[in-house]
Formats: sequence, structure tokens, C-alpha cells
Amino acid sequence: MSMRSRKASKAGLEKARPPLKAKPDEDLTLRIEMDAQGRRVRIYGALDLYNLPEAKEKLEKIYAKSGEVILDISKLTRLDTAGVFLLYQVAGQNLKLEGLRPEHEALLDLVARADPKASLSHKLQPPSSFKRLITRVGKASVQACETGVELITFMGQACDALAWALRHPSRLRFISIVHHIEVIGIDAVPIVSLIAFVISIVIAYQGQVQLKPLGAEHYTVNLIAVSVLREMGVLLTAIIIAGRSGSAFTAEIGTMQVREEVDALRTIGFDPFELLVLPRLIALLIVLPLLTFLADVVGLFGGALISLSLLDISLPQYLEQARHSATGQDFFVGMVKAPVFAFIIALVGCMHGLKVSGSSESVGRETTASVVQSIFLVLSLDGLFSIYFDKVHL
Repeated sequence: MSMRSRKASKAGLEKARPPLKAKPDEDLTLRIEMDAQGRRVRIYGALDLYNLPEAKEKLEKIYAKSGEVILDISKLTRLDTAGVFLLYQVAGQNLKLEGLRPEHEALLDLVARADPKASLSHKLQPPSSFKRLITRVGKASVQACETGVELITFMGQACDALAWALRHPSRLRFISIVHHIEVIGIDAVPIVSLIAFVISIVIAYQGQVQLKPLGAEHYTVNLIAVSVLREMGVLLTAIIIAGRSGSAFTAEIGTMQVREEVDALRTIGFDPFELLVLPRLIALLIVLPLLTFLADVVGLFGGALISLSLLDISLPQYLEQARHSATGQDFFVGMVKAPVFAFIIALVGCMHGLKVSGSSESVGRETTASVVQSIFLVLSLDGLFSIYFDKVHL
């Protein structure tokens, strides 16, 4: 910025600043005088926000030269919080005052309770890495607890809405449910099939490599059948839907929040939960088990291809061995997880959509949190299911 621009800016600020009105016996001109010994400094006039740059320059020179002085402020006609903070900043632990009047002493006590020295030293000396780590962990823990409480509350509301829908099926918006079934389910068939096919081939190939040195490569079929039916089919499908549809739920409802469409629904007497959350929840409860079944079929088909090419196992032999190794219980274990995962994904996606605060940045932040939390909860629940089914011998 040029000198002319700075002068113009300064003139503009001075013109915009409201003029100080002095009392008849009040001198607002700042003067700072030091005695002959250089141990006592007397301040006259106003030590306030308007005189702050001049006062800071003079006091810093005095303290740099003398180190420790006594400030006589008995002749101050005006003192504000900016002036008190300046005294703490310049003098620090060496601040010694004389001639305190009652009103000045009350102001000094008020500012001292705000611990200005600590705030100033915080700017000069940033906290250690360990302290920052502890602070971040604490904040993340508190946020996780708050999110857990919100999710439990939202889950109760969703269960109540589902019970209400079963009692009053005529109030359900079937067109909306069918639309979401198409978007969530039919449009996701290609990606779900591709992922299930590729993962089954990877499992078959890696299993064959590990079992062949032991002379047990024919057990690769058992590995494919059990892993696909019990775990990989439903787990991969749930993760894909969490990233694809759960994020879409958050983004769609969040955008409606930004445009204040959700508030408009409440204003005209509609329940946003009934219109926005319930159709998505019901659609996902219908779609995810069907997609899981599709993933199981495609996964077994991929295992059959790799078994035929690497192990010389024909399709009838593959189906017979898969039928003996994977029972109906394995299929049941995988399918029973699907509606639970669907319920969690829909809840998390819709909850974060309704949490959007009104900006595009908030939409992105809540969408990211939705996907991360959905996948984390799906994996956690899958682990709990595994422990439970092991205990009950399923």
C-alpha cells in the first residue's frame, strides 16, 4: 500500500471515529514523563484505545531501557481495558503502579481476573504438541459422546415412526418409497455385482495360494462359500451402500436445510421426519437384503470361475462341495445382518442431513461424518454379530 493510500485510510478512520468529548477539567492528551533517576514514570491524560499505538511505543522504550520502573497513574484522566491490557503486555511481571484511584483499581482487578498475562504468553509460546494432542482427544471424545446420544435419540424417534407406519399404512408415501428403492437398489446393482465378483476372485486366488502347499487346495471352495455367505456379501454391500446412498441421504436433506425447505415443511404443517426420513428408511430396509442376496450369488459365481480355471473343479462339483461346506445357517447369519445394517445406515445419513446448519461447508462436513460413522458402526456391529453367533454356535 502506498503512503498516499495509508494516509487516506488513516484520515478515513479518524473521520469515521466518533470524537471524544472531554469534561471541562479533563485533559485527554497523552503524556508520559520519566524522572531524573529513571525509576519513576508519570502518565498524564488518556490511556485508552485511541492513544494505544503511541503509548505502546513510548512504554516499550522505557521498559527496554530501565527494565523495572514505577508507573504513577494518579494523573490519568481516562483509562479503559485496552490501556490496562497494554500495561500488562509491556510490563508483565514487573508491573508496579502508584496513585491508583478506586475506579482504576476496579478496572485493573476486572482485567486481571481475565488472566491477560496468560493470554499474552499463549500467543508468544504456543502449547506443546502433547497438550494439543490431549486437547484434540478430549474434544473428539466429547463430540463422540454427543453424537452417540443424538443417534440413540434419533433411533427412538425412528422406531416410533416405523410403529406408527405399521398402524397407519395409508399415510405412507409409496411413490416416494418406490423412487428410493429404484435409486438405492436398482441403480446400485452394477457396482454391487462388480465388487462381489472381484472380491470372491481375490479370496479364491489367495486361498488357493495359501492352501496349495499343504495339499488342501480343494478346501478353497469351502473358504469361498462360507466367507461370502457369512461375511463378505453383506459387509461389502453395506459399505458400498453407506458410501453411495448414506452420503446421498445426508447431501439431499442437508441441501433442503440450506434452502430452508425443511422449515417450510414444518410451517405448512408437514412432519419432515414422515416425509424425508421414513421413505428412505423403509426403502433401504427393503433393498439391502435383496442386494446382499445378489452379492452372495455373484460372489459364489466368481468363486466357481476361479475354481474352474485354477483348481480344475467343474461347476457341478463346485456346487456340491459348496452345498456341503456352507449350510443354511451360514446364509441366515449373513442375511439377518442386512436389515440391521440398513437401519443404521439410513439413521446416520438422515440424522446428519438434518444437522446441517445452513451453509455448503456444513453439507460437506456432515456428509463426510455420515459416511465415516456409517462404515464404523457397520464394522463394529459386524464384529459384535460374529462374537454373538460364535457364542450361540451359529
